[in-house]
Amino acid sequence: MRFESIATDELIRIAHAGLGFKLSASSKPLADLLRIADAAKDKGATITFTEFDNLSEYDIKRILVASEGHVLFDH
Repeated sequence: MRFESIATDELIRIAHAGLGFKLSASSKPLADLLRIADAAKDKGATITFTEFDNLSEYDIKRILVASEGHVLFDH
């Protein structure tokens, strides 16, 4: 299943259900990635972001802080 075409609010519901998924970070704006990361920490979901070359080091750190360790980055 490709998660890039799923609306951000639906991805947040998936994360709130405790389910993990892999998502291209280039498919969503930073604000959405931060919302998804925050949702992942609430129920212990693990989200893996790929294709994140468009993110700055600062943005990656913001995502990591928002997720409290529940977001991974994979090339």
